[in-house]
Amino acid sequence: MNTEITPGEVIRLEGLDLPPGSRFHYVKNGDVRLRVMIVEPAQEHPRGSIIFQPGRSEFIEKFLESVEDLAALGFVVLVLDPRGQGLSSRLLPDPMKSWVGSFEDYCDDLAFVTNVFKNDLPRPHIVMGHSMGGTIGLQTILSGRLNPAACVFTAPMLELQDVSTPLTGMAIKFLAWAGLKFNNLPLQAQRNGLPIPFRSNKLTTDPNRYQLWATYFENHRRLRVGAPTFGWIAEALKAMKFVNDNAEHLNIPALIIACGGDPIVTPASIEKFANDAGADFINYPGALHEILLEKDEYRDKFWADFSEFLDKNGL
Repeated sequence: MNTEITPGEVIRLEGLDLPPGSRFHYVKNGDVRLRVMIVEPAQEHPRGSIIFQPGRSEFIEKFLESVEDLAALGFVVLVLDPRGQGLSSRLLPDPMKSWVGSFEDYCDDLAFVTNVFKNDLPRPHIVMGHSMGGTIGLQTILSGRLNPAACVFTAPMLELQDVSTPLTGMAIKFLAWAGLKFNNLPLQAQRNGLPIPFRSNKLTTDPNRYQLWATYFENHRRLRVGAPTFGWIAEALKAMKFVNDNAEHLNIPALIIACGGDPIVTPASIEKFANDAGADFINYPGALHEILLEKDEYRDKFWADFSEFLDKNGL
């Protein structure tokens, strides 16, 4: 593949170092420029590669702590900014709009960057993703565009708390079809891509990790993304249906994580998918949506369960 790879930008916060062995690149998939980070572990012979897909509104730097944890376990790690987010190409004239033409585009991007950097990614490959990234990772695997040895998804977006009834879903799809696909969903707490106060947040019970995440958005306007549009939700509903309908075809080892206090994705939908897929399932009572941004008591338990999953499957 003759794909142009150019140096990628890095967003820095004072006092926060990048993981050792990290490098940033831009690659183009058609007209869309994607920002990618690759981190090499310290050990000479990596045990494999983690291909990580972030969720809606997320960006590479949000996961630096977790990337460093994965590299310390001996993995090469690849993370990308999804199209329309971070420092990848924005898709509309208004860069704040959270929109995508199809979740298939996200899947194509994930498979594309994995192929572009295949020589940097020793096997076995493990696909990871959070929230929207879980939907994308699962859709990419279930559609045959990636064939990893295993997958791990935290709070995968399989049913949204605010769109959990068929009537609501039908209304959103109709409004997107009727010409409102670029309009933001109303009644959203977030304004202008800025974080809401910690006491009202739905992501984590850890104030320090929340503030670190918030500081990126507060200090770097180009990272900001607004509320989801009707078009984005309509496409998300299609992707979630595909993934849920094909759960039984997930024929690789999988660890599926739910957070018991999740106010964004319904934990019951995650458990049902895991059962249908024959996947390992763990629920962390009390944790909010983002286990990787949670307090140490939750994160430590997750990493212990993650390592146990790897050992059980010879990874």
